[in-house]
Amino acid sequence: MTGTGEPRTNHGIVIGGNARVGDSALAAGAGAVAHRTGATSPATDGALAALDELTRRLEALEDTEAARAEAEALARDLVAGQTDGERVERRLARLRALIGDATALTGLVTAVHASVRAITGG
Repeated sequence: MTGTGEPRTNHGIVIGGNARVGDSALAAGAGAVAHRTGATSPATDGALAALDELTRRLEALEDTEAARAEAEALARDLVAGQTDGERVERRLARLRALIGDATALTGLVTAVHASVRAITGG
């Protein structure tokens, strides 16, 4: 109620101008930044598990430092809630290119891609 005794109208959440929406966080105002805290979502947990498995398998192979670094960077982005579609797609493309035709890993890379796409909606 307002000070005049009239009921307030609830307009819900109205997003405009200087608002940013993250995975599950909202910030509004000039220069505002949304940070997600707490547990990750089930989709993120699945993607992180697939990335962890990929990283473990890459560690057993020679000359995979760049691919491991890309997988670890993607995992850090997901944990931080940085799931911007273009950024994630670039990381996924680099990861695929770095792994190339390593047939033992292609299925796992495909699983990582599908898991990450479930988060980004891509």
